[in-house]
Amino acid sequence: MASAKEKTEQPAKEAPEKESLESLLGKLESVVQDLEQGETGLEQSLGLYEKGMALVNQCNQRLEAAEQRIALVTRGQGDVPQLEPLTHQASHEAGVSAPRAR
Repeated sequence: MASAKEKTEQPAKEAPEKESLESLLGKLESVVQDLEQGETGLEQSLGLYEKGMALVNQCNQRLEAAEQRIALVTRGQGDVPQLEPLTHQASHEAGVSAPRAR
């Protein structure tokens, strides 16, 4: 059995690489399917909802980082980026429209 000293001297594990956006979206889709089936109890549904919201936040962070990289590349070419808000298909179906940047 390893002593407490041996356990503390082990090198710390490196943080795992960020998951790809596609991987996160796949996990989110799985959570949504589980919730839509309606076969889970309240506590399990709440847990799935929390997991889904955490995945949504991670996806948004990846998308914002990608948008920043695109803006940097565009600025690097001497152009002023003119980013317009993207609207999701669900937004169109719900009749929600985002204001267009000029």
